[in-house]
Amino acid sequence: MKTITGQSHGKLILIGEHSVVYQKPSIALPFRAATISVQLEPAGNHSYLFSDIYEGPTEEAPNRLDALIGLFNILRHDFHLERTHFTIRVSSSLPIERGLGSSAALSVAFIRAFYQYLDRPLTTEDLLDYADYAETISHGHPSGLDARVTALNQPLLFQKGQHPTVFDFHTPYWLVVADSGIAGNTKSTVERVKTAYDSPYPARKAAVHQAIDGLGELTPRFAEALTASQSSLETLASIIQSAQTYLQSLQVSSPELDFGIQEMLKHGAAAAKLTGGGGGGCYYGLVETHDQALALQEALTHSPYASDTWLMPLSSQY
Repeated sequence: MKTITGQSHGKLILIGEHSVVYQKPSIALPFRAATISVQLEPAGNHSYLFSDIYEGPTEEAPNRLDALIGLFNILRHDFHLERTHFTIRVSSSLPIERGLGSSAALSVAFIRAFYQYLDRPLTTEDLLDYADYAETISHGHPSGLDARVTALNQPLLFQKGQHPTVFDFHTPYWLVVADSGIAGNTKSTVERVKTAYDSPYPARKAAVHQAIDGLGELTPRFAEALTASQSSLETLASIIQSAQTYLQSLQVSSPELDFGIQEMLKHGAAAAKLTGGGGGGCYYGLVETHDQALALQEALTHSPYASDTWLMPLSSQY
């Protein structure tokens, strides 16, 4: 029996959440600390899905898997395999609905597995086209950032509507990424910001536009600070904290994120902010050394605001 596996990983947005939807620049890194794999094998008269959140016939999968099922169906349609059935097995260490790009990672892994099963070459263009299709089902009006960081496996300086730029940089600093344990909903928070962005109330509309513009202005400053010959921890920390303030003003943070961020600051982080769509999900803290990162990670293990943590260097070279 022919069995094929496709793999992928998550992404970590350093700066530019939400503003990226409005053609502002953002910076994101591959998040290789957590991965996802999709295994495909032929089945009989029905297709079945086996995953952490659902096991059963694909046509009965819950709504939260609509993007995967939609992707599965369009690929079968495009390759004239509507009557061909598969067993799909998903294995993941990437937490779902936490702002780390799990939906894009699942789509990319599935597309890779499907093309390998067919023994067809997969172009970057096809990979991104199908990933964008699935992300539209998941998020409504995605920026395209998640799919590109995940598919290209490169740190990116990304601006919607423009060709993404590979963003190389190196600092001696470290990030501690924490999962609040609370699911976020990127589609919901993006739609909520869009409603406020187009609000008929002048004060609300002005406040949201100011926050979006402010986030957009921070990204070039952050890029400059990251690529400086001697990057300044204080400068990076100031920009990160300003970004979190803007995100709070957009009301996409949450009590557990705010308290988790305060916990990081209390235990030595120079700055901390949410990452991803917000409303739950993950946040990260910036520290100067690896030892400080380990100490912060240890402190968070005793905190109710972190269900899991990961360490990664603040560098594109890892």
